[in-house]
Amino acid sequence: MIRKNLLFCKIIRIKTSSKSLFDSYMDQFRPERETCPICGSTGNCHIHDYYGRAIIDFKSGKQEKSDLCILRVFCDNRNHAHAILPDIIIPYSSYSLFFVLRILGEYFAGFYTIEHLCERYGISRNQLFKWIDLFKSHKQEWLGLLADAEVSDFSFLKNLAAADSYSSFSMEFIRRSSRSFLQSHRNPIPASPKNARYRQTVFIPDISIF
Repeated sequence: MIRKNLLFCKIIRIKTSSKSLFDSYMDQFRPERETCPICGSTGNCHIHDYYGRAIIDFKSGKQEKSDLCILRVFCDNRNHAHAILPDIIIPYSSYSLFFVLRILGEYFAGFYTIEHLCERYGISRNQLFKWIDLFKSHKQEWLGLLADAEVSDFSFLKNLAAADSYSSFSMEFIRRSSRSFLQSHRNPIPASPKNARYRQTVFIPDISIF
């Protein structure tokens, strides 16, 4: 897995869908320029295959489910395949980053009751509480125990959404923890050695869509 930086901007200003951003990024992606996270070589990757996955956003007052076509590249130098995932995607989650952050923002701000949030966004109470616990855990991991106690959950989330570059935060979070922000579990042990140990590595992109 290669995590790509797409959100070098204030995500609070983004008005388009995750699918639109994903498609715009992948239209410009060039596998031959990619760096393999296993061997570190550049210029040895080519298109290997594609697989489908769904992503859920919130648009026009309701859930919107879209299909994404995920590209995997193959490194000829080390015989490993890597999925290309921009940072609008949370690994192993059907819900987009925007969707989850929006719900958490409204929860921490106290805009709606838990029941109203679950009904409004079409999620279960169990799912909401999982996101809340995960957010709190990753916030504490990022800030440290003492700073975490001094910064409210809403302030931390608001600062993330308004930061000049969300990707700078998400990239550093991966480097520290070897998993993505709001990823619910650590990377699994692969069934095949050609799946590159699911190693998450981030490289500064050669593409800008903003």
